[in-house]
Amino acid sequence: MIKGPDGRAGVLRALERSGLSMAEFCRRRGLAYATVASWRSMARRAAADFVEVETELAAPSESDAGVAGGGLCAELVLPGGAVLRVYQRGGAR
Repeated sequence: MIKGPDGRAGVLRALERSGLSMAEFCRRRGLAYATVASWRSMARRAAADFVEVETELAAPSESDAGVAGGGLCAELVLPGGAVLRVYQRGGAR
């Protein structure tokens, strides 16, 4: 039995790598076609929730001094209020 999103993702990866039609893949694996189709549909909708972000390089400011002489490279503020900051080590190359 396949449980959880990791199991589903593994099945979908195997389907894509197999080169088989979804019907043949499901038949060989003993999986219900409708179930796998539903998983694939959910995965595609979830992938559509991602947004590509383009950045511009900016000269580091003194307030971006960060870690070991590097500067703040990126900051991500999550809905719950958590903040992820990514620093560049040393100078830019």
